[in-house]
Amino acid sequence: MAIVNDIVQAEDLEQFEVNDLYKATQLLLQEFQQSKEEEHPGKIKELSDHLKKRLMNKAAYPLAVLLECGHLAIRHQLQKDWNSPMKQRQLFLFENLMAQFRGKVPPEVWNQICLAYAEALLPTGRSIDALAVLDDMAEKEGEPFYERQNAERGWALVMYSTFLRDQFEKAQGLHTARDLLRQAQQDISDERGRALYGQRLQLAERMLEKLGAVDVTEGYTLNLFEGKQKQYREWCAEHRLLLNGANDIDPAKASKIETFRYRPAGDDKEQAEFLESFLKSLMQEFTALRWTLFEALEDSEVSAEGGYDRTEQLKSVYRHAFSLFDKIALFLNHAYKLEVDLPRTSMQRIWFEEEHPKKPLKPFIKDTKNDALKALYWLSKELFGYERSDRQSLPMIRATQLRHQLERSFVQVVESPEAAVKTGELRKHQMTQKELERMAVTLTFKARTALMYLRYAVDLKAK
Repeated sequence: MAIVNDIVQAEDLEQFEVNDLYKATQLLLQEFQQSKEEEHPGKIKELSDHLKKRLMNKAAYPLAVLLECGHLAIRHQLQKDWNSPMKQRQLFLFENLMAQFRGKVPPEVWNQICLAYAEALLPTGRSIDALAVLDDMAEKEGEPFYERQNAERGWALVMYSTFLRDQFEKAQGLHTARDLLRQAQQDISDERGRALYGQRLQLAERMLEKLGAVDVTEGYTLNLFEGKQKQYREWCAEHRLLLNGANDIDPAKASKIETFRYRPAGDDKEQAEFLESFLKSLMQEFTALRWTLFEALEDSEVSAEGGYDRTEQLKSVYRHAFSLFDKIALFLNHAYKLEVDLPRTSMQRIWFEEEHPKKPLKPFIKDTKNDALKALYWLSKELFGYERSDRQSLPMIRATQLRHQLERSFVQVVESPEAAVKTGELRKHQMTQKELERMAVTLTFKARTALMYLRYAVDLKAK
């Protein structure tokens, strides 16, 4: 405690060891979380900024950023604005950490990033994204943060189950969540961790009790696919690309079918018929691009000699996936009767008054209690940028750049970084085959996630 007092009162932080500064910042954060007031205003930010400078270009650098993220999280909790600048900056920082340090830091650092990011995503409603982040954790037996992976999956499924109207899916999600949270009591060696997930287990059990007895096997459909179709369906399930809520609950055991449906609400049958047809069209477009992606990545029969070019297929998937987001915005325009002109309807702008990111949010999103709609909003921030941030994340900038090049210019794909030119204008238009594959898969998953949030938003709106 003495060293903490010295650090708090010091004007020159260089005299202290990094480890002491880190522990002091953690202690101040704990005190801030408990009291909801900063006893030493500005000191936590000063310490995290100083640690970032001291740890620059070192493997422990992300830990300093995580301190800043923790500080932002507490400050956000004290706001009445769910779309606060603090939340936007926190998510921006996490997106950069995931992009910059994947495969470049020890498992104990990477797993801490993933676990903290999943925790940050869940209050925004983005439970599907949180589950995907947890899948990225690095396996390491006995590593304290890896011990929490399944427990955090269970907690994410508890949150995800609040979107599910189908009683079989909801029951399956909560049963799986309960089992994972129960197992956590044996898996987690840290007493505080066991206590945290023990409380979350109690919530899952109460939700199951409220749901009542449900035979989860009754809603299961046999996977009777064969040959190439079976291979395709199993690939979809493995990559969480089925339009099926069970695919997020347990990819291995889920029925390999689509359960994407529109549930109409209200008395306007004409609009209901229109929206049902619109949503069905979005589903069909997605499944078409998903098949193209499968062929490009997995189908050994596809070859350039046979008239196919894997690279061009991947480019087509990327362009098509991006186009789905603006179509989702157009669906929202009709579903919420926003009356936005077609040229101004885009996923980036649909949320704002006069469709301008610097204007206030429209009431349909600002005042909503629909967490799935908020999840769709927050996903759009990752894809198109945070309007309350002076900088944008590296993945967002790269994704937008590739989209513009594919739509308005060209991209030359090379086999390896060594095959690319070193300088000149051409270098800006080159990327490796591996990077194109990764970005096409990632964007396809984001498109699928957006469609699932849209479906749940429509369901909750009807309810």
